[in-house]
Amino acid sequence: MAEKQTKIDPETFAYHFMDTIAHSAASADEDMEKAAKESLAAYLTAYYIAQRFNHLENAFFEETHHHSVSTYQKILSELNQY
Repeated sequence: MAEKQTKIDPETFAYHFMDTIAHSAASADEDMEKAAKESLAAYLTAYYIAQRFNHLENAFFEETHHHSVSTYQKILSELNQY
């Protein structure tokens, strides 16, 4: 069953996530520090969510198969806390 395991590269995921939320070029009036902080927060959030997903996915595949449904429900529940 390990061949069906999903892995997400956190860095790649975070960069792609930032690309999807990228705003148009900042206007002269926009606070550059605020924009930088928002971008960093978005990157780190996506990065750590991907890492957490990988950790939960590893835990699922290490458990015995008879708990598979409840384990996936637990994974989804934990990821939906955001």
